[in-house]
Amino acid sequence: MTVGDVDASIAFYRDKLGFVADFSQQDKDGKTFLGSVEVGDTVIMFESADADLPATENRGTRSGINVSICFPESHDLDALCVELRREGVPILCEIEDRPWGNRDFAIRDPDGYQLILARPTRR
Repeated sequence: MTVGDVDASIAFYRDKLGFVADFSQQDKDGKTFLGSVEVGDTVIMFESADADLPATENRGTRSGINVSICFPESHDLDALCVELRREGVPILCEIEDRPWGNRDFAIRDPDGYQLILARPTRR
Protein backbone atom coordinates (compact mmCIF):
# COMPACT_ATOMS: atom_id res chain seq x y z
CA MET A 1 0.00 0.00 0.00
CA THR A 2 1.31 3.44 -0.86
CA VAL A 3 1.09 5.65 2.25
CA GLY A 4 2.00 9.18 3.29
CA ASP A 5 3.98 8.13 6.38
CA VAL A 6 5.20 4.53 6.73
CA ASP A 7 5.95 4.88 10.46
CA ALA A 8 2.44 6.29 11.14
CA SER A 9 0.85 3.43 9.16
CA ILE A 10 2.86 0.81 11.05
CA ALA A 11 1.88 2.46 14.35
CA PHE A 12 -1.83 2.51 13.40
CA TYR A 13 -1.92 -1.16 12.41
CA ARG A 14 0.21 -2.18 15.41
CA ASP A 15 -1.33 0.01 18.13
CA LYS A 16 -4.96 0.16 16.99
CA LEU A 17 -5.46 -3.18 15.22
CA GLY A 18 -3.00 -5.39 17.12
CA PHE A 19 -0.82 -6.37 14.17
CA VAL A 20 2.87 -7.16 14.69
CA ALA A 21 5.35 -4.74 13.12
CA ASP A 22 7.84 -7.01 11.39
CA PHE A 23 9.95 -4.92 9.01
CA SER A 24 11.07 -1.37 8.28
CA GLN A 25 13.76 0.08 6.07
CA GLN A 26 15.14 3.59 6.29
CA ASP A 27 16.78 5.75 3.63
CA LYS A 28 20.16 7.46 4.07
CA ASP A 29 18.43 10.29 6.00
CA GLY A 30 16.82 7.88 8.46
CA LYS A 31 13.26 8.21 7.09
CA THR A 32 11.33 4.95 6.87
CA PHE A 33 10.34 4.34 3.24
CA LEU A 34 9.32 0.69 3.40
CA GLY A 35 7.76 -1.40 6.16
CA SER A 36 5.28 -4.12 6.98
CA VAL A 37 2.97 -5.55 9.62
CA GLU A 38 1.49 -9.01 9.97
CA VAL A 39 -1.35 -10.88 11.64
CA GLY A 40 -1.55 -14.63 11.21
CA ASP A 41 -0.60 -15.42 7.62
CA THR A 42 -1.43 -11.89 6.39
CA VAL A 43 1.35 -9.40 5.68
CA ILE A 44 0.68 -5.81 4.63
CA MET A 45 3.54 -3.87 3.05
CA PHE A 46 3.70 -0.07 3.21
CA GLU A 47 5.68 2.07 0.80
CA SER A 48 6.23 5.81 1.13
CA ALA A 49 4.48 7.84 -1.57
CA ASP A 50 7.61 9.98 -1.93
CA ALA A 51 10.15 7.14 -1.86
CA ASP A 52 12.85 7.32 -4.52
CA LEU A 53 11.58 4.23 -6.30
CA PRO A 54 10.66 3.67 -9.97
CA ALA A 55 7.54 5.65 -10.85
CA THR A 56 4.30 3.85 -11.55
CA GLU A 57 0.99 5.17 -12.82
CA ASN A 58 -0.79 4.71 -9.50
CA ARG A 59 1.91 5.79 -7.06
CA GLY A 60 0.52 8.09 -4.39
CA THR A 61 -3.13 7.55 -5.24
CA ARG A 62 -5.76 5.44 -3.55
CA SER A 63 -6.61 2.58 -5.83
CA GLY A 64 -10.21 2.07 -4.72
CA ILE A 65 -9.24 -1.35 -3.38
CA ASN A 66 -10.77 -2.40 -0.09
CA VAL A 67 -8.58 -4.56 2.14
CA SER A 68 -10.34 -7.38 3.99
CA ILE A 69 -8.59 -8.74 7.05
CA CYS A 70 -10.06 -11.98 8.38
CA PHE A 71 -9.28 -12.86 12.00
CA PRO A 72 -9.81 -16.33 13.51
CA GLU A 73 -13.34 -17.24 14.61
CA SER A 74 -12.31 -16.87 18.27
CA HIS A 75 -11.25 -13.21 17.83
CA ASP A 76 -13.40 -10.74 19.81
CA LEU A 77 -14.26 -8.51 16.88
CA ASP A 78 -16.99 -6.70 18.81
CA ALA A 79 -14.49 -5.62 21.47
CA LEU A 80 -12.11 -4.43 18.74
CA CYS A 81 -14.89 -2.36 17.17
CA VAL A 82 -15.74 -0.75 20.54
CA GLU A 83 -12.07 0.01 21.21
CA LEU A 84 -11.49 1.55 17.77
CA ARG A 85 -14.59 3.72 18.11
CA ARG A 86 -13.41 4.88 21.55
CA GLU A 87 -10.05 5.80 20.05
CA GLY A 88 -11.67 7.88 17.32
CA VAL A 89 -11.06 5.56 14.37
CA PRO A 90 -13.75 6.25 11.73
CA ILE A 91 -16.24 3.35 11.55
CA LEU A 92 -17.58 3.28 7.98
CA CYS A 93 -19.88 0.29 8.26
CA GLU A 94 -21.29 -0.97 11.56
CA ILE A 95 -20.47 -4.45 12.81
CA GLU A 96 -22.96 -7.18 11.97
CA ASP A 97 -23.29 -10.74 10.73
CA ARG A 98 -23.28 -10.91 6.94
CA PRO A 99 -25.15 -13.45 4.81
CA TRP A 100 -21.89 -14.76 3.33
CA GLY A 101 -20.74 -16.09 6.74
CA ASN A 102 -18.66 -13.29 8.23
CA ARG A 103 -19.16 -10.90 11.11
CA ASP A 104 -17.46 -7.68 10.03
CA PHE A 105 -17.22 -3.90 10.11
CA ALA A 106 -15.30 -1.35 8.08
CA ILE A 107 -12.90 1.43 9.07
CA ARG A 108 -10.70 3.93 7.26
CA ASP A 109 -6.95 3.98 7.93
CA PRO A 110 -4.92 7.23 8.11
CA ASP A 111 -4.19 7.14 4.36
CA GLY A 112 -7.82 6.73 3.31
CA TYR A 113 -7.83 2.99 2.67
CA GLN A 114 -11.01 1.15 3.65
CA LEU A 115 -10.33 -1.90 5.82
CA ILE A 116 -12.95 -4.57 6.36
CA LEU A 117 -12.22 -6.35 9.64
CA ALA A 118 -13.92 -9.74 9.73
CA ARG A 119 -14.09 -13.14 11.35
CA PRO A 120 -16.16 -16.19 10.42
CA THR A 121 -19.61 -16.25 12.01
CA ARG A 122 -19.80 -18.66 14.91
CA ARG A 123 -22.06 -21.58 14.16
